[in-house]
Amino acid sequence: MPTGNRFYSTHYFHDVLLDMHFSGLTYTVLSLFFSDPDMHPLDFSLLNRREADEEPEDDVLMQKAAGLAGGVRFGPDGNEVIPTSPDVADMTEDDVMLMTVSEGIAGGVRYG
Repeated sequence: MPTGNRFYSTHYFHDVLLDMHFSGLTYTVLSLFFSDPDMHPLDFSLLNRREADEEPEDDVLMQKAAGLAGGVRFGPDGNEVIPTSPDVADMTEDDVMLMTVSEGIAGGVRYG
């Protein structure tokens, strides 16, 4: 224990550390009695409040969907069918997915 005494004489307990231990312990004890899948240690935190998950914006969803191959695309009004891009029309779904993922990698040579 002399090592711990030396360490904690220079590194004091912080509020965040104490809160993390408190909320983790409370979560552990209560998860033994209640099997709530939505329960999270942040629910018991005194310092950090768990924020509600926000629904993604339509623009973000459209950008994500643009990288997916196949399927039928509809316009913003829900009625207009958007045709598949001609540069990926003759490619397999695996090839399109590989190209989509590789766009985020810097450097290298791209073959189209």
